[in-house]
Amino acid sequence: MIGQGQFEQLQRAVFATEHPVFAVLDGALIDNLPARLQQAAPDALCLFSGDLDPMLAAAAPYLVPLHKGSAAARLALSDGWNAHWGIVLVADPGTDMHAMRAHLRRILRVRTPGGDAMLFRFYDPRAFRTVVPTFDTQQYKTFFGPIRGCYVESRAGDSALHFTRDSSDAPAMLPLAAAA
Repeated sequence: MIGQGQFEQLQRAVFATEHPVFAVLDGALIDNLPARLQQAAPDALCLFSGDLDPMLAAAAPYLVPLHKGSAAARLALSDGWNAHWGIVLVADPGTDMHAMRAHLRRILRVRTPGGDAMLFRFYDPRAFRTVVPTFDTQQYKTFFGPIRGCYVESRAGDSALHFTRDSSDAPAMLPLAAAA
């Protein structure tokens, strides 16, 4: 969780444009995420498909539309920030929930060097900031697709990292002052 001033700074950065904004939140780390989403973002979509066992549904990742000042924005950008709850995505204009979900589902499964399929937990900020910078140009392009930028909590917790599709260099650091 971050303070009100830090939340406001982060919210200003995330919603600086009119582009669609989404969060991918991790049910494995957030107690009662499906119930919380019923209250904060009833239109959220599970990234897993099919008729899920309730235990799997509770631990699944969810795509959540964010709007400035909404309960869902507070959940993603304040309550869960620095607790590894998820990442925030800024999409291309016109990207809707279903198109974003389809893209994210394509990158959920990856192949190990040995050829085995495994789940890529890109929505865990710790995995994101460790793995995404190692991508080659094609992997980076494939990963980002309709995503213009991603906001991820930093290791230190006093800033956000902003990765952009157009720059595979080091992410921009957005300091989040403790008092604003």
